Amino acid sequence: MKLRVTHRTSYHYAAPVTNNFNEVRLRPISDDPQRVEYSLVSVRPAVRLRHYRDFFQNYVHYFEVEEAHTELSIESTATIETRSQFEEGVPYGIAFTRLAGSNRDEMIYEYLQPSRFVSISPDLWRLSVDIQDRSNDVFQTAENIMRYIFREYAYSPESTNVHTHMEDVLRLKAGVCQDFAHVMLGMCRALKIPARYVSGYLFDGSGAGLRGDHASHAWAEIYLPGRGWFGLDPTNDQFADDRYIKIGVGRDYNDVAPVKGTFCGSIEREPQHERLGQSQAVNAAAAIGKMKGPRRGTAGLDLNNTNPIQIRSRGGCRS
Repeated sequence: MKLRVTHRTSYHYAAPVTNNFNEVRLRPISDDPQRVEYSLVSVRPAVRLRHYRDFFQNYVHYFEVEEAHTELSIESTATIETRSQFEEGVPYGIAFTRLAGSNRDEMIYEYLQPSRFVSISPDLWRLSVDIQDRSNDVFQTAENIMRYIFREYAYSPESTNVHTHMEDVLRLKAGVCQDFAHVMLGMCRALKIPARYVSGYLFDGSGAGLRGDHASHAWAEIYLPGRGWFGLDPTNDQFADDRYIKIGVGRDYNDVAPVKGTFCGSIEREPQHERLGQSQAVNAAAAIGKMKGPRRGTAGLDLNNTNPIQIRSRGGCRS
């Protein structure tokens, strides 16, 4: 599937600010099973963009607007070719014994540990073992966890915020995609299944009413020795196939926030609305992105919609 993405984030400050430094993780990942054909990130006021690869190999742009300004706009445009990892079937058949020694791999080790929003406790381990239900199959166990979260947790955008810890979600049994991904990471890691957080977008071309198709989305990936990483979406109770676009991966949301930064100036700020225009290609959806930072604004995503899309938002938005 080919998707063209335009993601716009804008901020309006009530008074001029200076030394506005930001890191931006908005360039899609280019690896199997998705390939980036084109990608461009632009900023207004115009500044020089630099980039680097972080520890998790995400593509990170960074910039600083030194002079006084009252508005900041960040736009990312990309064309991506996606393919489903599940074309050849569901990867059952990897036993837990195959996971032995995974923590000796530097990149895998990080995805077995507690992190900023994910903890591992005896109570969580006991719950995870109950969900495992004596299965010795790694992917089947992860699938059981995904279906448990979808069944037992309420989708409730107002119940949590971008800083909510997994332990609070376990208590509330409610949240959004970020929260459900964190819970799934904790349960998988409690069972010694390497699991990582994925930030990206979801295209609901069928109009099935998938949760998160109108916002930046999040899901989990687990590692299967000899097979690689496979995505599961506990928010929608489905595997991450060619409708999903990966932007970044990490231990949890803290590693992959799309935009985060600091500035010098008054913390007083005003929200700004944004209108998303019309694009002319195939396969489409719309989304509002998450934002992190001491200011307010709006963000929007256009995935090649053949009809005009208008999204208005007040403040930072979550899916």
